[in-house]
Amino acid sequence: MKRSIIAIVAMMLSLAGKAQLPQFSPSSFADWIYTNPATELNADNILDERILLYTTSTGLQQVLISPLFNCYPTDVIDMQITWITDQWQNDGFVTSKVALTAALLNDAGVTVDSVTYNPTSVSRTNRVNLSITVPRGMTRARLRFASWKADVNSCGAVKKIVMVSDLKADVNHDGEVNVNDVNVLIDVIQGGNVAEQILSRADVNQDGEITVNDINSVIDVILGH
Repeated sequence: MKRSIIAIVAMMLSLAGKAQLPQFSPSSFADWIYTNPATELNADNILDERILLYTTSTGLQQVLISPLFNCYPTDVIDMQITWITDQWQNDGFVTSKVALTAALLNDAGVTVDSVTYNPTSVSRTNRVNLSITVPRGMTRARLRFASWKADVNSCGAVKKIVMVSDLKADVNHDGEVNVNDVNVLIDVIQGGNVAEQILSRADVNQDGEITVNDINSVIDVILGH
């Protein structure tokens, strides 16, 4: 029974893909959108720190938008952002203008929620941590990163964005939802010896029981339902 269920879910995955948060770095930026038409999104430009987030003198807002991803209501998405500026020691630099913002967009591109990092001090390389919660009823999303207040004198460059989600359907807590979570749930249902952390995450639909319904909930996340 266990092998047959895993085989079925694996086939679903081959058709639908995995529910995993997109990452942004020189080695992984496929399908990300950068709104500056003059700068191609490629590894060389990321390494040369040209993925700038700021508003130009003509009002053009240069932002970075993630690919569409599957999510689960009440997921907490933790973002670790590497933000670099060569401007930080210049006379025109204003720390308060940095105000790096992450906005959660629904699949229609409408902002649902946002969170802003307001630094009190900066250096050339900055590690910015932001978190945002997926609201109930939302299963598909994008994240948009911007520095709305920044001008050319206070701009910074995004070099890396690592996103980790406290996914309710991520039973084994490896940062993604896939057939491995179904495998773990089957072990739990069949009375296998699993860690307490796994048990605390296994009641995916929060009905007080760990049953095949929780497997169905994981499959729903994988398929984007």
